[in-house]
Amino acid sequence: MKLNIYVLISFISFLFSTSCKQHDNKIDHVKMENRIHLNYSKGFHIDTLLGKTELTILNTNNSTSILGKFTLYSETYKGKLNQNEIKTPCKRIICLSSTQLAYLIELDALNNVVGINSSRHLFNKTIKTKIKNGSIGRVGKEGVFNIETILGLNPDVIFVSPFKTGGYDALRNLGIPLVPMAAFAENTPLGRAEWIKMMALFTGKNNEADSIYNKIETNYHQLKALTQTVEKRPSVFSGKMKGGTWYVPGGNSFFAHYFRDAGANYLIKNKRTGAIPMDFESIYSLANKADYWRLLTSSPHGFNKQVLKAEDQRYADFKAFETGNILVCNLREVPYREESCIKPNILLADYIHHFHPQLLPDYKPYYWKRIND
Repeated sequence: MKLNIYVLISFISFLFSTSCKQHDNKIDHVKMENRIHLNYSKGFHIDTLLGKTELTILNTNNSTSILGKFTLYSETYKGKLNQNEIKTPCKRIICLSSTQLAYLIELDALNNVVGINSSRHLFNKTIKTKIKNGSIGRVGKEGVFNIETILGLNPDVIFVSPFKTGGYDALRNLGIPLVPMAAFAENTPLGRAEWIKMMALFTGKNNEADSIYNKIETNYHQLKALTQTVEKRPSVFSGKMKGGTWYVPGGNSFFAHYFRDAGANYLIKNKRTGAIPMDFESIYSLANKADYWRLLTSSPHGFNKQVLKAEDQRYADFKAFETGNILVCNLREVPYREESCIKPNILLADYIHHFHPQLLPDYKPYYWKRIND
């Protein structure tokens, strides 16, 4: 009799366990069915559920690590909002980097922005006007945020960068959702651009984001197709000395994707995605005969070969210096920071124009220009 009871209890426990597993699997299956497909981005998931949207921000360097999880409701939602639950569209947004603004500029959603970290070197005329008339406030930057100003702006959400440490502790106790904006960690140009779909969730412009992204993606692939059959791929290297070290983008980095897609031979062949510290002698032995040299600079008085040589006389020994095939983007002259993440097709066209001018003969480069131009 006791044995039968034990058998019955075990059988019931098995059925209950199986039922729970099936239920859990069903939930996961339903959730996956409602996951919005992303073509390139690895840093976030969007799941549309009954009456809400779940946004998960991931650490692209560790797929098991979640940087943040948020539940988004429509503005008609009547329930109480708990931590990391947000009504959308957000009417009062604070951005703590210019790269976040890039997506909102493209979405024509600057009316939703009430605060930024700094207006230094910003180009956008609308933002400048809003700062001047007081409709956008400056809230300080990492470590020195003006908490009173932030509270006075009464933001619905603050977009933060998860890669800047030590600056957000003062914001964590304000009761305002802090959404990590991790587009910078994406490893491909189109992956970074696709974050416009994440930003659109907070502005109610999902359809506009899809349309914008589809056009960018199509144009990028059209441009990339031009270089697939080129016979000669010019060699290229990147960067310059900084504090006694030359930081070189890895062979599988964000910038390496641009070089390959533009039909160039990037000299760094490893599989690293981040920057690699090297000494001058190692770079020189590798790149002194390279066809092109790529440089990002921030020079308030222009930038030419003389300015570059004044920084380090050894730069003049590179072949690219002698030929003038140095591609320069001066942050003081073009809005690279506040546009480039959402303009991968334009950046690619710039590179192709220089590496293979016969493919885009009438094109005028915007971000990347020869040092003599």
